[in-house]
Amino acid sequence: MVEENIGNVNRKTGFINNLIMTGEIYRFIVYLITVVPLAVLIVFSLLSMLEIINPINIAGFLIGTWYDYIIIGLVISTGVFGIYEFLRLRRVRKIDDRFPDFVRDIAESRRAGMTFVKSILNASKGNYGVLTSEIQKIARQISWGSSIDAALSAFAKRVNTKLIRRTVSLIIEASRSGGNVADVLDAASKDAREIKFIESERRANMLSYVAVIYVSMFVFLVIIIVVSKTLIPNMISEGVSGNVGTALSTSVVTQAEVTMLFFWAGIVQSGFMGLVAGIFEEGNAIAGIKHSFIMIIINWVVLKIIVGGI
Repeated sequence: MVEENIGNVNRKTGFINNLIMTGEIYRFIVYLITVVPLAVLIVFSLLSMLEIINPINIAGFLIGTWYDYIIIGLVISTGVFGIYEFLRLRRVRKIDDRFPDFVRDIAESRRAGMTFVKSILNASKGNYGVLTSEIQKIARQISWGSSIDAALSAFAKRVNTKLIRRTVSLIIEASRSGGNVADVLDAASKDAREIKFIESERRANMLSYVAVIYVSMFVFLVIIIVVSKTLIPNMISEGVSGNVGTALSTSVVTQAEVTMLFFWAGIVQSGFMGLVAGIFEEGNAIAGIKHSFIMIIINWVVLKIIVGGI
């Protein structure tokens, strides 16, 4: 029994150490902060639906309804993860900018007669901006006995961009094959610069499409406001007076129900439009979570305060 407990503790310690070594500890913490508040607020939402928790009326607005808890959970989750991804991608872009310099310096060290290991250890003493800490991690792993292949592969996994993965693959193959490694590394450096330039151009061209998505969201909100404030009240009042069909005159569909339909349509649209914006901007839907965060907040505030009835 004691040995089993010791084994469990060792596994947990090994898991944490592995997260720290691979640089995934921050992502793990972000996942916890993302999932836990959402789960807690879903529980609060269920309690509100069962009328165990009652909403509060503040200046004519109901705060604490079951859907408020869900939206707050979504806002917290998308906000935490979206900001984390935004900061991570900004850091990764800076790493991509300096990585060709690192590869070029390794090539120059190889021409000077250094071994591949000494070239990397020598480069770790230089200044490459944000990339410096990653190079130092590679150097530490090598000095602790890891192979060059394993250290570079771990680096590529941490950063996880097409540019880094491709260039690291070329470096590993060059270190294995021997021959004129310096020329291969120079070619890899130039290739990395060209890929970076192409990606920057693509990102700049796609920003106009991201702007179109935001404009379409605001157009959708304006239509909802106009319909909710003018068309629906007139239809319902005419239905009550007997000038419209039976469905409205018998109040089968109320203004609150239509407003709620618009509310959820706006929230769902915000989530998916944000992911599409991420695909346009970075080529990755996860990068669009920050856009979903912004759009969900805008939709919630507009429909809660301006439209009302939810």
